[in-house]
Amino acid sequence: MLRKLLTTICTVETLAPEALINTAERIALDNPEECELKSWVIPDARLEGLLFLGLMWRSDASYSSFKKFLGVIGLLALLYPRTYVDYGAKYAYIDASSCEWKPWVYIGTRLVGLLYVVIAINDLRSEA
Repeated sequence: MLRKLLTTICTVETLAPEALINTAERIALDNPEECELKSWVIPDARLEGLLFLGLMWRSDASYSSFKKFLGVIGLLALLYPRTYVDYGAKYAYIDASSCEWKPWVYIGTRLVGLLYVVIAINDLRSEA
């Protein structure tokens, strides 16, 4: 089930990255119209979607590695949600300081991080 959900998200990210990013911005930002993406963000999002699809479907071993990778990313998001979001904004936006995040974004980042860590732990437990 998780693989199917992630496949759907990564397929949308690959085929329609602008729509996915615009939707995420409307949900997470108070001022999405004032936050300008850097020129390479859309092509990089497409590449990320393709890379993740490849990792998920190449083999069971690569899918397992992908889940462990999610756990590492999730640990950072869980422990340092503000730094995680701020770093991502600096990476993606021309003037990241102009982006006004909705108050729940940091809590949401922490919860998604926790979910990723749980996914990785479940994978590790399955191997043991």
